Amino acid sequence: NCIRIIDRMWGELFRDLLPLNCRAWAKELMGVRNIISHMGQGDLEQPMAERALDTMRLLCGEIDRKGAAEIAELYKTVRGKADGADRPAPVVYSGPVQPEAESVRGPLGDGSLLRMIDGVTVQKTALTRKVTYGGKTVVYPVYRVRLDALYYNDQNDRIATWITGYEAENGKGSLEGLDTEIYNRIIEGFICESNPDAIQKTQKNIALIGQREPGVTLADGRIVDGNRRFTCLRRIARETGAQAYFETVIMDMDIRADKKQIKLLELAVQHGEEKKVDYDLIDFAIGTYRDIVQTRLLTVDEYVSGTNETAADVRKRIEIAGVICEFLDYLGLPEQYHVAREYQVFSLFEEMMAPMRQLDDVGKAMLKEIAFVNVITRAIPDQRKFIRDIKTIVKSGQYLDYSEDQRAIISPLRERYKEAEIRSKKDIDDFSDSCDKEREELALSMERALFRSRSAVLKNKPAENLSKCVSLMTEIDPRLFGKLDEDERADLKAGLEELIGIAQNFISKL
Repeated sequence: NCIRIIDRMWGELFRDLLPLNCRAWAKELMGVRNIISHMGQGDLEQPMAERALDTMRLLCGEIDRKGAAEIAELYKTVRGKADGADRPAPVVYSGPVQPEAESVRGPLGDGSLLRMIDGVTVQKTALTRKVTYGGKTVVYPVYRVRLDALYYNDQNDRIATWITGYEAENGKGSLEGLDTEIYNRIIEGFICESNPDAIQKTQKNIALIGQREPGVTLADGRIVDGNRRFTCLRRIARETGAQAYFETVIMDMDIRADKKQIKLLELAVQHGEEKKVDYDLIDFAIGTYRDIVQTRLLTVDEYVSGTNETAADVRKRIEIAGVICEFLDYLGLPEQYHVAREYQVFSLFEEMMAPMRQLDDVGKAMLKEIAFVNVITRAIPDQRKFIRDIKTIVKSGQYLDYSEDQRAIISPLRERYKEAEIRSKKDIDDFSDSCDKEREELALSMERALFRSRSAVLKNKPAENLSKCVSLMTEIDPRLFGKLDEDERADLKAGLEELIGIAQNFISKL
């Protein structure tokens, strides 16, 4: 909490009391704290422990010299355990030639992994992988890269909502400038939480037979494809204590200068293959929406060219993502996509598209607000039933009455919500806890509309059945009567007389 105060009150107070570096150190230590609080019974790796203690020493040195000296002694103890560590013997393989850099900014400088092929940090193997980039398929050599030379891609769509959640808690851009290992531990946590079952399965498989599919990495160490495999290798290395390597091709490209081509590469690798990657649907939708609508990095046609999807599927996902963004704006938490993921509203909004197409603009806007408020107040115990009921109400012509009924409940509720201080989903949950009466009224409103819908269906049923009967009768061809035998003629005549009797009975009752 003290570290957070330094960051949050920097401009108002600490900027005039402490050197500028102190704010960067405080941000880094918030990341350390988050890792330690979620790691259970494990322990920090040697380099990360050293870095964390050194940062603590530097920050504490500006506040409490005595405390800084104590931390320095701890640092020496930890550092001493690393002295004399055995280094693996260099291993060098021959193999295909690395293709020339096609980056807009030209070859990367001294920080390039391609300049670190020393048999220790980066080892060339005899393996290859085909990569499609810029419309060309090129054979790249595969390298074994030491794990601590790599880092996660924070622009990976799979963890988009997790990053917004972290930044909502720790501040916009809080992942920037962190020590690489602290940054990796935070992102690793997101990937594990996003699909723990898949991580366990992949980790067991890699532990048993090794990494089978090479990844794709940029020359600065950013992993474009293979984040799950990288995660599993990191976890295995921590458990075994052995030095581990990630097998990957290395592409000399820049995330800024070649952003569009890198995104197309990522789409081709992760969505263009026959097996679809198991993205959370909201992460997938928001990633598409961000690339095409928000940043305009890609057009729909360019997006389609990198995947096995149709333009209609892409546009449909963008439409759903647009409603998700409207939902977050309505909540007062714009772009906090993790909130939408926690509510799991993708399927709800996806199914809502069909009845919305039967409504005018006013009806569509009202249906969205009805759905938003019913979600906020937890008045939808079953999303699938809610949408089925909405479809029934729209089809029966009862939507106008239903929407007016809902509006009467929603209007005062909306004003109450505007007065509430909403900064997170917890605040919304607290607001929902105070809406027991409104929640019940919203549910009763739905029941009344369904009752009216069923009544309307029953009322129209005689006319529908008669219409079907007339339609069937007109399909009878009288020219076939001449081909009937005597018994068939008698049966047909008896049936027609019975039909006439039923019709006369109904006429008398009308």
